[in-house]
Amino acid sequence: MSESVQFKMQGPVLEKDIPLDVALSALSSFQNIIDKSYLALSGSQRISKKSREEFRITFTEIKKGSLDANLELIVATAVITQMTMPFLTSLSAKEIWNLTKDAFNYLKFVLQAASNGKQPAYQQTGDGMLLVNSGDGNITINQTTYNVGKEVFPDYQELAKLTKSGVDSVAFMKKDEQAEIEVNKSNSAIFFPKAEVLPQNIQLSCEVFDFNKHKKGGKISVPAGQQIPEGEYNFEIVGDQDIVPYIQSMLKNQVKVNCLREMTTDPFGNTNVCKVQIVSVVA
Repeated sequence: MSESVQFKMQGPVLEKDIPLDVALSALSSFQNIIDKSYLALSGSQRISKKSREEFRITFTEIKKGSLDANLELIVATAVITQMTMPFLTSLSAKEIWNLTKDAFNYLKFVLQAASNGKQPAYQQTGDGMLLVNSGDGNITINQTTYNVGKEVFPDYQELAKLTKSGVDSVAFMKKDEQAEIEVNKSNSAIFFPKAEVLPQNIQLSCEVFDFNKHKKGGKISVPAGQQIPEGEYNFEIVGDQDIVPYIQSMLKNQVKVNCLREMTTDPFGNTNVCKVQIVSVVA
């Protein structure tokens, strides 16, 4: 069982040659997006060697000029999956493609609402579906579509980043039909929720492991047990500060900094620290 899909990427960066890093980034994101629909429908946690034998994407044709490729989503005819319902069902390439489209349409719906300043509201319906209301309209989806939408969000962000690198659009569609999934310069901004700087100054103990004196920013590593979750964060320094303390900080295992948090609220209701603005280095 297979489903023919056309992959098309256009933009000035592709006019002469096809940069391998750009092509690989786009194709890798596409593979991840399709894989996550397969995993959701098959009830699997990860792509194993066996599952890759059962499901794969193949190139059937590549055209130059833009990056155009005809792809086949291939599922072995013997694949049977245990769905969330209490019965067995077959898994087809068409089902994988339809879920991929549904997840994208849901994601685009809630991201557009969030970009307009309207946080989508979710309501469970009596038949097990989710009613998503944006304030300007609503859609009804199932739990699987919601889950896949959350999973593929970072992959669409990677595609959206390409629009800042000479790519005008990346689209997937059924062969000879209009684009059903497209990330382009017009809609790429919605994949990056707007950030808000909280006015409260907090102090963090962290390691400054990267600093660019020209951009006046870098990266810090924050251990657990503080006012933001453990992890690595981009930072920028506030105002016209002396950069010497930041350069010296990289020679130490840990320093204390006073900083502000840049927060984003994604359309799934999660609030995340996307960056910190450092006011000063304390020690």
